[in-house]
Amino acid sequence: MFEALNKLLDRLESVAMVVFMSIATILTTIQVVYRYGFNGSLFWAEEVVIYSIICMSFVGASMGVRHGVHISVDVLNALAPPFINRWLHIIAALLGIAFAGFLTFYGFQLYFSTLGRGQLTAALRLPMAWFYLPIGVSGVLLIIRYLWVIHEAWTKPPVSLSAELAAEKDKLV
Repeated sequence: MFEALNKLLDRLESVAMVVFMSIATILTTIQVVYRYGFNGSLFWAEEVVIYSIICMSFVGASMGVRHGVHISVDVLNALAPPFINRWLHIIAALLGIAFAGFLTFYGFQLYFSTLGRGQLTAALRLPMAWFYLPIGVSGVLLIIRYLWVIHEAWTKPPVSLSAELAAEKDKLV
């Protein structure tokens, strides 16, 4: 079950990243051409680019957990025996779940409170709540990813877990 969900999330996150990156890149290019080529601008382009970058950041947080590429201090992992190393991964994932739980709770709370007020964005005149939604969704994705990390740490030998995360890091470079 975890593998199927993991593959689905990998695919959705990859597509989302490509879409948001494409939007930001294309609109920035068009904005530069308009500004310097035609001495004008698209009044809404900067806002869309900013929201695309924000969405990429939240989706990227989940991808970072999946691939084990978040900033970390590996001194304890290098010095600890494999049995302790397994528990270090589990404890770190539990702390990540706690953080993601707060992110989910307060992200959705922000979404619903802003939706109730009817606040609109400055240039696009769209409901501001829709641009707060990625905060809560990212929290849910992070919880799923941290549960995956716990599952992997619990079911695989501790030595292979570290080697697998190192192999995943090599794939990203």
